[in-house]
Amino acid sequence: MTIARKLPCKPVSYDSVQNIVYTKQFATDQAIISLRLLNLSTDLPVIYHWLPWEYTRHLKKEAHVTHLQEIYSRIAGSGTAQSFMLLLNNATLAQADLYQAAADDISLQYTASQGDYKLQLLIKPERLLAGPQWSYALETMMEFLFSFREVKRLVMLLDEHELLNSKIGKRGFIFHKKITTRQKNSCLYLCSREQFYQSQA
Repeated sequence: MTIARKLPCKPVSYDSVQNIVYTKQFATDQAIISLRLLNLSTDLPVIYHWLPWEYTRHLKKEAHVTHLQEIYSRIAGSGTAQSFMLLLNNATLAQADLYQAAADDISLQYTASQGDYKLQLLIKPERLLAGPQWSYALETMMEFLFSFREVKRLVMLLDEHELLNSKIGKRGFIFHKKITTRQKNSCLYLCSREQFYQSQA
């Protein structure tokens, strides 16, 4: 069901304690996934430890956290992006960034339409995850985003070997194209509101 909400991407502050904005319960595993906006003071050290080594090896921790703070401060005031934290039973599970596709570099890879939003998930290292937490985080995030009238379609770009590649099809995403650069191979996926709800039926 679509709910009349404020715009999913609007200028906010990440400097204060954030309230939970969405919750979904998965009774089978007694799992509760909660969603809130990013908090710079508490979340940046967590995000740093989740980043792959190749992204952190060139800077000391303090310098990298300062760099992350600059990035997320720009996101907070941009009006075209938003950052969230997902919690599993009140423990941090994943970080999500949402971008208006037309205002993001992803629009160089496909024809972006009005209502397209790029979703980017950073989840606790795969080796520390067991069971369906990936799917729970993705489903909760998608359900929340599609409750906004403005969100018509979600776009995800995943590294070719990322675990989530094998799971997003069950949430309605359809493979669109492979993107090859000098650094890596990636897969571009698209999912409309209708495709998501059909996957949940």
